[in-house]
Formats: sequence, structure tokens, C-alpha cells
Amino acid sequence: MNILGRLFGSLVFARRFRVFWIVGVLCFSLGTNASAAEDGSVYFRVGVGVAVSEDASFFDVDCHSVSPAALFGCVMGNDGKAIGAYGDFENSGVLDVGVGYLWNDWLRTEVSFSYRPGFRFDGSSNFSQLETTVHQGVEADTESLSAMVVGVVRPLPLLGREKWFVDPFVMAGVGVSHNKIDSMIYSFPDTETITPNGSNTGFAWSIGCGFTYELSKHVEIEILYRHTDLGQVNTDIGTMNIVNRSTGEIINDSIIIGGTKADITVNEALLSIVWFF
Repeated sequence: MNILGRLFGSLVFARRFRVFWIVGVLCFSLGTNASAAEDGSVYFRVGVGVAVSEDASFFDVDCHSVSPAALFGCVMGNDGKAIGAYGDFENSGVLDVGVGYLWNDWLRTEVSFSYRPGFRFDGSSNFSQLETTVHQGVEADTESLSAMVVGVVRPLPLLGREKWFVDPFVMAGVGVSHNKIDSMIYSFPDTETITPNGSNTGFAWSIGCGFTYELSKHVEIEILYRHTDLGQVNTDIGTMNIVNRSTGEIINDSIIIGGTKADITVNEALLSIVWFF
């Protein structure tokens, strides 16, 4: 899956504009003789883009837990903040597909699916036994798959206004997200602590705005900004491994720890092509 994520990330960041230019030309060629999309039309949408994570922090699911032991506990860290791991999930590519229905000239609804394969948590922990000047790096690979029911409203026709060169819209969606994280690595001066991987499925939502440009009678290009709350990602209860950073030797593999959790919230920019049938 990591290989797929890297390949997809390369496609998104290095080639996305070239790919969409080619697809756009093809769509224009195929759609020039088509009649205009009518009320009651079904449509298909496919898009790619980038998701930029907001700040994220991992804390214990239950900091009071004794059996299994909490990883952090209910104490303050060496910087005066609640003990945990602070950072963000960096950036990921987004593959977005949707199938929808055009109810009238101002409203459409769709079911959309989004895959974000390249998130990587990058942060630092603040364990109290270390000096504040010691950087305790934390990292882990993460991915997210979400499904939402989305409503899209075009305000110009709704208000009886004439269409512009582009057609602005607003959108909102609710659904579920399945977030998965690999083992988290906490890097200390002489050792590494490796905690279990995990996953979580829960409520997700998004809001956004953008505009469409009509390539042909049945094909549109859509540019969208979207704020998406993907819910939580959790590490599971399990064995924590402590290894020597220099030799890789396992120092301790008998400690069972409780789970940790973090919220994933992202800001996304998407470029899509929409086909009306």
C-alpha cells in the first residue's frame, strides 16, 4: 500500500495538470455535438487533488488506564502541555469519484468516494523524563477512505441570475470515513518505541465551494476547495516494542499499552471532470 501511495502521490503532484489537459481535450472533442444536460440527468465525476492536514495531536483513548497501561498518562509533558504527540499528517493526494443526479438547474446530489493514500504523521512527543531541548520525533504512515452523500447548490440560477463565464457553487456532505495507521515510531536519544497500528471507522463531513466551466454540452470541469473532517484515527491496544536505535536490538517487547487517538482534518483542492448523461 505504501508503494501505491507513493505512485499515486507522484501522479497527483507531477502530472495532474498534464493529465487533465489531455482528458479535457478529449472530452471537448467527444461532447461538442451533444445536447445540453437536462433536468433529471445522471452524471459521473472523477477528480484528483491534494489534501493538506491541519494540526493534529495523539493522546490516550483513556489516560487513566492501568491494564493495559496508558502510553502517555494524565500528566503534563516537559513543555507544560498535556503529554502526547503533536504534529500533523502532512499532505496527501486525493482520488475522488462520484455518481449523482441533476434535479434542476441549481441542485444536484451525489454519492462520492475519496481515497487519500499518502498521509504521514510527522510530529514530536513531550515525555516528561526528557529535557525540553530534546527532540522526540514521532512518525507513522496513514491512509483514509471516505464515502459521503453530497449536495451541490448553484446560487446564480437559484436567485434567477444569468450564468457567468464560470458557474459558482457551494457544497456540503456527510458520511463515514475509514482511517488506518501503521505502527507509530517514537524516537528517543538512544531507543525507539514502536506502538501498534490500528484503524477506525466513524462519522465524517465536508463543506466547500468552487466553480464549474462548461467544456461542452455534456462535460464540465469543476474546481473545488473543500474542508473535510475525517473523524479519528486510532492505534489499537497491543504490545509496545522498545528497540536500540543503533543496533535494532529489541530491549523490551512485553509491555501491553492502551490505544491512542487523533483527529484528522484537512483542506483540499480538487480538479474534476463531470460527465452528464
